[in-house]
Amino acid sequence: MHSRFSWLAVFISFLAAAVLEIVLLPDSFLRFRPEWLSLILIYWLLRHPESVGITTAVFFGLVMDIISGSTLGVYVLAYSVTAYLVLSMHQRLKMFPVIQQSVVVFFLVSIQLMFVYLLSMILHGSDGGLSYLWLALTSALVWPLILILTDRLVLFLR
Repeated sequence: MHSRFSWLAVFISFLAAAVLEIVLLPDSFLRFRPEWLSLILIYWLLRHPESVGITTAVFFGLVMDIISGSTLGVYVLAYSVTAYLVLSMHQRLKMFPVIQQSVVVFFLVSIQLMFVYLLSMILHGSDGGLSYLWLALTSALVWPLILILTDRLVLFLR
């Protein structure tokens, strides 16, 4: 599907994802919150890799560092690695059925979160174990919804 590129759609989708990242949830739900900014970044990297690239990932990694209160640069590095991986395989990934894409999204978000937790462990000595895999799993489960909603947003803003 080749759609016209809209910076307005990019802005609205990233703004919505940032709002979803800061919505307060009970502690029991926090380990199941999808990585909204990561999912939107992956979406735009797949749909328009010529316009949304590693620079966008760096910018939104900085936004996520600020939102999450983590050490500056942690999410920048994690999102940059994710963007590199998506850009290196975006031609093949676009051809996958949605279920297969969800599996790849699980691994991409897992790698991204592994960087975040590894750097947090090195910098702060905190140990979260493998609980971040729940975040990756819920992100993979939400991926089809992200595809549908963001595609509709792009169509609406045409």
